[in-house]
Amino acid sequence: MQKVEELKRISKNAKIFIKPNKNEDASTRWQNKAVKRSKNVFSNLSLDKLSYNENQTLKIENNNVIMEGSTTVIKSGPRPTLSFILKFDGENFEEYNRLSFDVLIESVGYTNFYFHFGLLNNDKWVHDAPSLNPNEVNHIVWEIGKHQRDNVKGIQVACFMMGTPPEALPNIKVVVSKISFDEVELEYDYGWDLEDRIAFSHVGYFPNQNKIAITSSNIEKFNLLNERKEVVLSKPTTKVDNELGSFSLLDFSEISTPGIYMLEVNNTISKPFEISKSCYDSSVWKSLNFLRLLRCGTDVPHVHSECHLNCRTVTEDGRSLPNFGGWHDAGDVSQFEICTAEMAHALLDFADSITDKDLDLYERVLEEAKVGVTWILRTRFGDGQRALAVLYNVWRDFVHLPVDDTIAKNVAENGPFENFTASACEAKAAVSFKEIDPIYADWCRRSAIEDFDFARVGYLQGIHTKRWGSNVDSQVAGHGMIAACELYKLTNDNMYLDVANEYAKIVMSCQETKGIGDEEIKGFFYEDPNHKYMLTYEHRGHEQSPIHGLVMYLELCQDQEMYNSIKQSIMLYREYILKTIKDAYPYQMMPGHIYILDKFNMERFTVPASYGTIEWALSNLQEQAKCGRKISENAYIRKFPVSIQRRGFHATLLSKTKAVSMIAKVLNDLELKQIVIDQFEWIFGKNPFASSTMYGEGYNYHPLYVAFSPQMVGALPVGIETLGLLDKPYWPMATQAVYKEIWGHTTGKYLWALADIISMEN
Repeated sequence: MQKVEELKRISKNAKIFIKPNKNEDASTRWQNKAVKRSKNVFSNLSLDKLSYNENQTLKIENNNVIMEGSTTVIKSGPRPTLSFILKFDGENFEEYNRLSFDVLIESVGYTNFYFHFGLLNNDKWVHDAPSLNPNEVNHIVWEIGKHQRDNVKGIQVACFMMGTPPEALPNIKVVVSKISFDEVELEYDYGWDLEDRIAFSHVGYFPNQNKIAITSSNIEKFNLLNERKEVVLSKPTTKVDNELGSFSLLDFSEISTPGIYMLEVNNTISKPFEISKSCYDSSVWKSLNFLRLLRCGTDVPHVHSECHLNCRTVTEDGRSLPNFGGWHDAGDVSQFEICTAEMAHALLDFADSITDKDLDLYERVLEEAKVGVTWILRTRFGDGQRALAVLYNVWRDFVHLPVDDTIAKNVAENGPFENFTASACEAKAAVSFKEIDPIYADWCRRSAIEDFDFARVGYLQGIHTKRWGSNVDSQVAGHGMIAACELYKLTNDNMYLDVANEYAKIVMSCQETKGIGDEEIKGFFYEDPNHKYMLTYEHRGHEQSPIHGLVMYLELCQDQEMYNSIKQSIMLYREYILKTIKDAYPYQMMPGHIYILDKFNMERFTVPASYGTIEWALSNLQEQAKCGRKISENAYIRKFPVSIQRRGFHATLLSKTKAVSMIAKVLNDLELKQIVIDQFEWIFGKNPFASSTMYGEGYNYHPLYVAFSPQMVGALPVGIETLGLLDKPYWPMATQAVYKEIWGHTTGKYLWALADIISMEN
């Protein structure tokens, strides 16, 4: 357990790169698994066994495949690689369940390399995409137990070229010295069972909240140990049997004395955890470390030098502006305005939750928030158009390319949701920086007012962006309320309360108030006042927007009748949460969504052409919905969202968590507060895999999909996914997008919800 004081010291020195405890990295355990048997398929090699691009340099020496090439990239697509495919004639490898590779990359000036390892069975590819260290032999293990391997046609090794930064030399050499099929004891990666694992909150527990761990059903009693391994509590377990399985609950909620503790079951002792009001501090500092490492357009020691300097956003009439800065959005080092605006806003709200005693944290949070706010300010054209994204192809090239090359361009657009998110963030920043930097705060103030006006007019006119599609009323009006309330607090102008009132009516008209099915489930939202489409998310989540807006307006509303209506709407959503939280008991994970089979809006789902038609995708999504719990003739509730390609659901879960945390805070609702904490605990280890999903925090954390970066302590991924049609958690070993891709959006939602809980604790 890393000390918070050490994390503070590191955070103040941007040149220090936090290294994870490799003993707690799941990959260390994977690497050391006993191999029952192995088949080396990298022997008697010849060029006729390989498929490769004849334009690249490839040779075989001593049964090693050696590829040489240049990282310098001229064109943006297709992204160039050094790669080969080892060909097979439909061989059956079902008796093996793991692939192993040994790869050395000889290079100068690089911190990591982005690889794909692929398995082709019949005509279907599956991939593992780890980030490899240069100038050392990387031993890669990839369990393939759930992938077909009865008719293997090929194994791929591909190193992706990323451009040559000025500190590096372009020529690299890749040496692949081993590929083998192995048989090992497979990792548990699918379902709700816990076997012999103890699922608990790795970051710890607040003193006055529930303290519950979960394990398999055959445990009769447990002990709670202190740091000296002395028994402080001995108790029988509580049995749970339901559709998820059979479990034993270890409930030690009566212990509130701060300290370090461990759980003991059947002579097995868990890893230590903390009971403390500050138990989440380490995850906060590590989250800030992650965001610092995501910074774009600046030198980030041990990650990358200045990047994206050749990228610009261009309007239809030819105006352009540079769009580097802010934070990279994810492992592919793209960036998106909506994510940046919400992340910066989350940090500013988090700063408000910090007590006066922790000036170091307050200053560090505002420092990081300013990175995002400044990008929002600098990438607006002042007429409603703004940069919505930063291109990621060949991002490391330092030299500016010709202005007409596609790598340098991204099209500006004008959208109301985009401008509302920007305005809300800017207005909040104007308040946060008023005393610290009045000139900067005034820039934020002017921009917030202008962007709000652009958003309001655009929403009235039905304008929307091509990139993100048509407006979602409950989401857009919800965030319009957020921006209006932030501007009212900034300007004291009642006009903003009038607009908030207008948008509150729209949001409330989008809410289900009658109830569905025998349980009369209500309180959730549709996209539109006519209830044509459900408000659902498959990937990026904004379910918090309508509730966030209503809560903010509730605190400012001056009309008693409207106040009562808003309060009723909020209470309906509260009822929805309390009625549906039981679906994932005892994990207490909030469910994904309610799905009404004839109310899918296919515009909201990513369906690559290679997957199938829109008609096929709709049918598939409906079948996924039917794997949830039926609540009426035409409606189902699932624990996880449905999705075609973009699977991984931390962001959808945490956006709902933010909605609940807002209600918990405004009502001082301790029941909802506990539900919010339950969602954090799911992310930090109280899940079927007993795995903390924040890299470098807690235990048994998986390496994440970082693509062009080394592993980053504090990173949260897109999240635990599902497999096939079924409504069960899936957390495989493979390092692949999108479910294991690092994502600043997830971190922002986590800190945004945590801010409310910390405020309640204080």
